[in-house]
Amino acid sequence: MKREEYLKDLKLKLEQDDFAQVEEAITYFNDLLEDRMADEGMDEDAAVASMEPVDKVAAQLREGPEKGQAGAEAESIRPGVREITARADQVRSVYVRDRNMRLTVIGEEREDILIRHPESEKVRYQFSLQDGTLSLIREQLPLTWQLFTLDGLSREMWEVTLRVPREMAAGMDLRTSNAKLTLENFSCWGGITAAASNAALSLANTHAKSMALKTSNGTLALSGVSAQLEIKAATSNARLQAKGASSPILNLKTSNASIAVEAIKSNDITLTTSNGAIKGELPGQMADWSITSRTSNGKNSLPPLTTGGGKRLSAHTSNAGISLGFTGGAAE
Repeated sequence: MKREEYLKDLKLKLEQDDFAQVEEAITYFNDLLEDRMADEGMDEDAAVASMEPVDKVAAQLREGPEKGQAGAEAESIRPGVREITARADQVRSVYVRDRNMRLTVIGEEREDILIRHPESEKVRYQFSLQDGTLSLIREQLPLTWQLFTLDGLSREMWEVTLRVPREMAAGMDLRTSNAKLTLENFSCWGGITAAASNAALSLANTHAKSMALKTSNGTLALSGVSAQLEIKAATSNARLQAKGASSPILNLKTSNASIAVEAIKSNDITLTTSNGAIKGELPGQMADWSITSRTSNGKNSLPPLTTGGGKRLSAHTSNAGISLGFTGGAAE
């Protein structure tokens, strides 16, 4: 089924049910499908197939949030967006645990940290700043379809944003699931650990002491990033792209998809995938590198084994080719 057909059927069903926010719902699900195609590398048929059936979606939208037990007292929270500010000079570590929400960290010309997150009866977060650790943790409430009610259809009700100084005297440990994780335009004195699942992970113009990056079933993209010690980036079932990545050790790994590199700088590079090509350009000449490479059922522009170069390169794949050039040529 195509996206247009799915949305048409959903709209018809919601109109039959006299649902009050039909256009808002259709916009929400259209954006959701576009994100799955753009960020997770799905084609249109796969994105639609990952959605709940139209009848089930319509029923959940019609019923709304789950009701509490009879006689139980519950805190009433008006749906909206909560803003929290903290002095950046008091923060040495940023710790975030979330799910089913976009998570975005953006560097700006500012001296504080601004956190924006949705807040409603079914979406709540615990915030704390203690002993230098800024912590934002989503509470473990029963999973519901509360985001598909009126207060949840706007984009700001399914996105958490941290706006931080461009220079952070801190490290970061960020984890989310089923939604995109993005880091842009800042530097960390400490390390960055960033993990997502079933979604894309993207870093641009981001710098840290070290980076440990992991996602699954979503593209992993690096652009203009650097680390003083090491960058380890791994995904699965999606492509991995590194353009302008710099680190003494650079380890890029995926499966069932390609790896593409451009303008990267490192003395120790590992590129590993399966059922996908490895392609791009590396600095210097081939003679600068001690190389191990292997593929099957594909062409390989590298020798299987060379020694003597001061830098190390390992490139392995299967059922696809390796096409790596060198900015200084193949060597003499």
